[in-house]
Amino acid sequence: MFEAPFTLARSAEAEERAQAALAALVSAAQDAAGEAFLGAALGGPLGSGEGAVVRAADGSLVPADPFELLVVVDAPLRTAAALGRRVKRAVTEAARSRRVTAAVDVTARAALPFLQPTLRTLELVGSGRVAAGRPVLLDGAPDPARTRPDPREGLRLLVRRGSDLLRAEAIADRTPRGRAAREALRIVGETDLALGAVVLLSAGRWVPGLRARDAALKDLASGGATGRSAAGFHARMTWTRFRDLVERYRGAVEARAEGPDAFTRGDPRRQVGRAADRWLEVLRLSEEERLGQTLPDWTEHAAALARRSAAAADGVLFEDAFSDDGARRATRRAARAWNADERVAPAVAALVDWDPGDLPIVPVLLDLADGSSREAMRQRAIAWGAAV
Repeated sequence: MFEAPFTLARSAEAEERAQAALAALVSAAQDAAGEAFLGAALGGPLGSGEGAVVRAADGSLVPADPFELLVVVDAPLRTAAALGRRVKRAVTEAARSRRVTAAVDVTARAALPFLQPTLRTLELVGSGRVAAGRPVLLDGAPDPARTRPDPREGLRLLVRRGSDLLRAEAIADRTPRGRAAREALRIVGETDLALGAVVLLSAGRWVPGLRARDAALKDLASGGATGRSAAGFHARMTWTRFRDLVERYRGAVEARAEGPDAFTRGDPRRQVGRAADRWLEVLRLSEEERLGQTLPDWTEHAAALARRSAAAADGVLFEDAFSDDGARRATRRAARAWNADERVAPAVAALVDWDPGDLPIVPVLLDLADGSSREAMRQRAIAWGAAV
């Protein structure tokens, strides 16, 4: 049932750990769903056989990516929702006992055609890795070749990686050597993979799979009809920066194929700082494209989002979004009603950029007291960004 590889490095030890963990997670899901269980599919890098391998505290080799499961049940929609809560609790407990991370969604078979076109869903359907159940388990789900991801998926991905960069920054400052430093360097690689994916989303060229996106980026960089002349914010980047982004994406894929030793090279502080610069540029260009305006700083980014939210609510709920003198500062009351990704994005960006002019917006967006410490703001941003 689990013959296909999980990791690019093909580490026997990590593969064995992944196989045992997946079996335990699927078993927990099946027990929780009972007779309604139809099967489970594995997505993410592990589902496509492109997972990363890291060295655990005890020196063993383990998969680094979360196990992303979609459990399909034969039940009415309302019953499926109740089953989903039970399955998620069971899988979470099984993952904890196996010392792995897992994310699970549960859907009724009848709801498969109506799955939201998130990157996570399209990656899972694209890999087609049925871990339990009939091979046709995913029939009827959105076809990645014919379905464009939700436009907001790029922002959500950037927010998650931005919160990771804040974590990597703290790691590099505290322990610039050893296992923690390797984790910081791994986050740099994950950031570069995300930046490549967002560029492809903008250009309408996103495809499931790390290696498939590597090929798509190479084609995008080759020029011609599908290259730099194509639609997408990458055309506004300098050639040097765009080429660097493409090469770093490829380097991150190659690092996964090399194994855990690939995350031991380089100065973590310097690498995290450079990754932050790349992330900030892609976030700015991506949001300028989405919002249709220039964003000179992250305060203006927050202001643009406030105006957008106010317009969506016909201005009724957000009358105090700005002060009378036109200051570009959203209030806590307005920000609490924003979508989570939009609320966190300018806050994370301000903390990654660390421009004193933008820092006052962070406590407002993250609902912290004015004058909160840098560490308090960073920890809140990390927690909220990871949950987007």
